[in-house]
Amino acid sequence: MSPKLFADCRLLRSYTPEQAQFLQNNYKGRRVAELTAIFNDKFVVDKTEQQIKTFVHNRGITCGRSGRFEKGNKPWNSGTKGLTGANISSFRKGCVHPKLKPIGSERIDTKDGYIYIKIAEPDPYTGFPTRYKQKHVHVWEQRHGPVPKGMVVAFRDSDRLNVDPENLMLISRAELLRLNKHGYKDVPAELKPSVLALAKLEVKICNVRNV
Repeated sequence: MSPKLFADCRLLRSYTPEQAQFLQNNYKGRRVAELTAIFNDKFVVDKTEQQIKTFVHNRGITCGRSGRFEKGNKPWNSGTKGLTGANISSFRKGCVHPKLKPIGSERIDTKDGYIYIKIAEPDPYTGFPTRYKQKHVHVWEQRHGPVPKGMVVAFRDSDRLNVDPENLMLISRAELLRLNKHGYKDVPAELKPSVLALAKLEVKICNVRNV
């Protein structure tokens, strides 16, 4: 990370150096809405699009897209009138693109390690009728309904590939923060229930003190 970016992060305490570097590395080629979504998923926070937009703008981080044709470039249909006719590579009505993944298709994200599943649910960022969603969240919601605001679906055994319903638990973001501070993912399996109980107790004590 550049010294200037690191210094800025120290001044703006709402972002860690790791978070700032993530935004710098992942903004290129993405819209702010998409960047905000993957940022919140990775760091388990609730940043708004405006907060992310302000951060990257103030630090001169760009997405690499100008949104307009550069001088000297010509549109692909320059010199044509109306729509071009069908050709050998044209899709016919009823044809499905061979690379289109069916509902239920899964993939493992190489950045966050979660399983993503394609579901018939509108994408809030693109408006498409289908979207890829973290499978553990989808599995939990199939049984219990939408995840409440301020809550997250976590793994009892810390294995992001184990999406068995019995391995999933709903906890608050504050409890998740406590678990991370206690190194929950590296705690032996037999001690995890105790660390989880400790995290929940600490959050309750903190809430009582703040009343």
